[in-house]
Amino acid sequence: MSYMLKTSDPTEWTAQRRWTLVLTTCLISFLAGIDATSITSALPEIAARFHVDDSKFQHSYFTVTAWSTGAAIVPLFILPIMEDFGIRKFYLTIYLLFMIFVMAAGVAPNFGALVTFRAFAGSFGGVLQNIVDAVAADVWKGDIGRRTESLTAYTFALVGGVTFGPVFGGVIIHYLYWRWIFYIELIIYGALLPYLLLVISDTRPKGEKSLREVREVFSTTVLRSVRLLGTEFIISTFTLWSSFCFGTVFLFTQSVAQVYGSMYGWDGYQTGVVQIAVVIGELLGYGACLVQNRYLYQMSAKHNKEGSSSPVHEGRLYLSIFGSLVGLSGGYFVYAWTSYPSVPWVGPTIGLGLVGFGVMTVVQAVVCYVTDAYASHAASAVAGNAFGENIFAAFLPLATLQIYSPDTGMGFHWASSFLGFLGLLLSCVPVVLVFAGPSIRRRSPFMD
Repeated sequence: MSYMLKTSDPTEWTAQRRWTLVLTTCLISFLAGIDATSITSALPEIAARFHVDDSKFQHSYFTVTAWSTGAAIVPLFILPIMEDFGIRKFYLTIYLLFMIFVMAAGVAPNFGALVTFRAFAGSFGGVLQNIVDAVAADVWKGDIGRRTESLTAYTFALVGGVTFGPVFGGVIIHYLYWRWIFYIELIIYGALLPYLLLVISDTRPKGEKSLREVREVFSTTVLRSVRLLGTEFIISTFTLWSSFCFGTVFLFTQSVAQVYGSMYGWDGYQTGVVQIAVVIGELLGYGACLVQNRYLYQMSAKHNKEGSSSPVHEGRLYLSIFGSLVGLSGGYFVYAWTSYPSVPWVGPTIGLGLVGFGVMTVVQAVVCYVTDAYASHAASAVAGNAFGENIFAAFLPLATLQIYSPDTGMGFHWASSFLGFLGLLLSCVPVVLVFAGPSIRRRSPFMD
């Protein structure tokens, strides 16, 4: 029997059904992320096809900026509405619209049309990327262990998809014309559609609300994301921290091409594929997060048995402090000071892997901490966080050509070092929350 014919109350679902829904939305989040960055490996071909001048400013990157800008703005409105009206109808409609604009980008007749279609694809793709958080919060309500496992998988899907995009695109342009990036994506998305029709379900009984209440929703739930981002210290600082990490992944799509192209003469295929090092780092970070999760379960069970409160929230930050200091900042410094033609390509690639480890551990800590603390408003909190992440992803890489240029910017070494120092500064955020987190949470009107 189709899942969609069953109750929308997750408390009556089997564990298998819950995991199926969570992992399916994680998969779609990963695939949507690939669409965000896969085009970066083909930017020189796109610039040549549409006569775009990238000599002084990388105008062709607007195809990615448009995607990320849409992904920043639209989820801010749609996720809170889905939170109140239910997921299924919105999710399937958004998925279909996403497919339509991926197809449109594949047949775009000029650069302006390509940028426009990419903006729409990002608008819908951003919702598909970030709804997983609310799904996990709903289906595992009261089960902190499985919810954390789901959020860890979601985090890897979120950052892993955008990181794997250049690898995916690089392999395709090595053998096929650049438009095949979109065509192959579309084949994958289309093949999954029948499966989604069976699996996607509403996760809250109140998902049958009438759309006539949309005015009330816009005046309350939509503004909730903005209020959380603007008034909650935890949301605003964590958004800045995770946004820098997320923007780093997009920045690499540009800086790797500059650094490896200049030092080793690599082409788009090679500079795309080498970014698999970031994915490997993220996989190692994923494994480390799973180990931390197991420790937190044991710690929580021990405290509950003793009748004392468990510091699970702040416990989630310990690994991210290490990941931010050693992985994110340390990786940038390795990437900076191994960027010499005399140093084998393995040197800066190790730096990429370290940064990947840091990105995974930081974003996982932010996602889990925020979702646990704001469980009933998880979609709103994540929408605000996603806004910051995608704004950084949209605009941080635009400066890459200038700041990494040896002639007009800082050069390879000091540009990466500057970003490493920024990462070092932002590493103070979790340290502050370890000590002050409980008192800050007690004062919040949005905490569960």
